[in-house]
Amino acid sequence: MREADLWWTQTRLKEYRPLLPINLLEVVTRAYAIVEVGGLSGVGAERGRNFEQLFYNICKRRGVYLSEKAGSQSLAGQRSASGFRHEVDAATKALPCITHWELKHLTGTVPKNELLIFNGKGLDFLQGTRSYLAKKPLLRFLLSGTNLRDESRHYGALWGIMIIEPDRLPLPLIYEAVARGASAILNVSDCIAVKDKVTWACRSLQTVICELADWSVGAVEKSPYRQPVSTRAREIIDIQEQIGKNVMDYLDDEFPEWVDRLAEDTWKEVGGW
Repeated sequence: MREADLWWTQTRLKEYRPLLPINLLEVVTRAYAIVEVGGLSGVGAERGRNFEQLFYNICKRRGVYLSEKAGSQSLAGQRSASGFRHEVDAATKALPCITHWELKHLTGTVPKNELLIFNGKGLDFLQGTRSYLAKKPLLRFLLSGTNLRDESRHYGALWGIMIIEPDRLPLPLIYEAVARGASAILNVSDCIAVKDKVTWACRSLQTVICELADWSVGAVEKSPYRQPVSTRAREIIDIQEQIGKNVMDYLDDEFPEWVDRLAEDTWKEVGGW
């Protein structure tokens, strides 16, 4: 694909701060394309391994070095505080942030316990991290080959877990698309909602913990929300469904068949899946 065909390389509006490093943004975009198009080979455990290997190849080709892969029991080289040997599907520490990935390619909906366990792993690892690494933003992603339920999407927004699934433009991509031209087809209030609330849903684990601490001691003035956080999480899903559809229509008009072409380009790049 030509550089001009890659919407996420377009000039961004200055008032939108970068949400993700550019190579991580490209990994997220290609990961979305492959689950949207589908067609992964294999059944059962083999399918899961193929899914993992495909993701690893995408990261490698984009210059995103994985410090951990499937079977690892550390995050960014750090063990859990509890001593539990949590399994990590993928993680990085070479970016301006640490990333923690959960990769799921199940035949059915991802169970809620998978999200609960994934969130618990992040908290346990963060408590076990050395002080200099604990200050580095920990961003978390769930990449799923099947759709999640709404309550799981709400939970993801509550805890800053960015969900990448079929049929829905992921929140970080909605934000980045608006910053790179899609704002032209949105009204002012929609742009403000994306800039404020979508950014909130993609926050680091450390930020979530700080907000929770403020809320617990009644320091509402320090909190980015004065409404119940559960209400805010549900608003995020409405933004994804409504504004996300408008943003997707804009991308399809400006960059026709970009998802299919990106999936095909990725297929050729990594040797198929």
